[in-house]
Amino acid sequence: MKYLSASLLFLTLAYSHVSVASVESDLVNDIKKAQTALNKTQSNIAKQSAQLNRQTHDAEQAVVSLRKKTSAARRLMDEQTLSLTTLEKRLATWQQQDTYQRNLLARFSQQQKMPQSTGDAFSNESLATLSSAFNRLRSHLNPQWQTTSVVAQDGAIKPLSTLAIGPVSWFIDQTNQQAGFLAHEPTMTKQGLLLGNDEFKQLNLLAKGQQAQISFDPTLTRALKIAQSQESVVSHVEKGGIWVLPIIAFGIFALLISLAKGAQLIRLPTLLPALAERLSHIDGNDASQLNQFAEQVKGMQRQLIDITLKSPPGQQRDDQLFSALLMQKHTLEYWLGAIAITAAVSPLLGLLGTVSGMIETFKLMTLFGAGDASAVSGGISEALVTTELGLVVAIPALLMHALLSRKVKTYYGGLESCAVQLSQTSTKSLPKAA
Repeated sequence: MKYLSASLLFLTLAYSHVSVASVESDLVNDIKKAQTALNKTQSNIAKQSAQLNRQTHDAEQAVVSLRKKTSAARRLMDEQTLSLTTLEKRLATWQQQDTYQRNLLARFSQQQKMPQSTGDAFSNESLATLSSAFNRLRSHLNPQWQTTSVVAQDGAIKPLSTLAIGPVSWFIDQTNQQAGFLAHEPTMTKQGLLLGNDEFKQLNLLAKGQQAQISFDPTLTRALKIAQSQESVVSHVEKGGIWVLPIIAFGIFALLISLAKGAQLIRLPTLLPALAERLSHIDGNDASQLNQFAEQVKGMQRQLIDITLKSPPGQQRDDQLFSALLMQKHTLEYWLGAIAITAAVSPLLGLLGTVSGMIETFKLMTLFGAGDASAVSGGISEALVTTELGLVVAIPALLMHALLSRKVKTYYGGLESCAVQLSQTSTKSLPKAA
């Protein structure tokens, strides 16, 4: 019995295992069939969707075409139904547009200095010229290296590689290993400001189609013109003409006198203060003390001491002291008047040169007219330079005269005060100076 029940149990388990395996196999087959059906359905849907998209696009294109045809048909119908007045207004608008365009072309051709057409319509030659001008402007939008005849700084005409970007142009001279800016003039193109070796290398890189950093002139050659207009002092003074010579002579004359007079005043001995009080305190019996005191006094004060010791108080001493002061004043003020004359005469000479230059300017204006500025610039330069040079000489001369006169007045005032005190000093108890 035990063996029978075990056999039945084993058969039951085996049957159940076979049933589960068959069920799983059936399920896998069903899933694969469903997946295959789903893929077919999706493929059909994609094909139908693409077909529908093409049909929709064709329909949209057809609608656009129909709309254009409808718009053209409506416009044609509107033009057919327009009144004569509306047509005349439209024609007038078109004529205004045509006139405006013609005026623009005529203004452009005038700016480009092209030959003007005689009639209302542009000739074939004028249209060809305008077309070439437009092409040239388009080429400026995409600048390219070109070979241009350039006047070098030594006067020779050389074919050089040039590059124009807007109003600024550069050149490269491979022969001389130079590069720089171009200066455009109405009749020629010449070399302008030269650049360094680094700029030459950068322009070479740019000419080879590589990236480079090049210098730019933001002043559009104005800085170059200013640099070229710089002149030396000698050339500037030469523009003044013949009247520059007396002005320079007066200036040199005043300078020499000022230096000599300044050296003379600097070498003057210092004035001793309270000279009369010191003299009155000297012992009358000690001649050596008096001689020692006299040796300390130098210059013009020494003359005043000698007069005081030789003359008794009174009118005679006063006259002698006054005479000595006048001589000393004349010595101190000697040649100061020449500096003052120079300060007064130099502006007058400058004014004389101005008048002479203006006379020359009016003569040139009579011959060449007032429109040519270069023809009259010489006379104006002479007029302005002489005035400038006269003031340049007069102002320092006036200052030097004021400084030297101040020094002379100060020194003479000290002498005058000393003489007044010495005129009242008693010298009866003093021995005579040796």
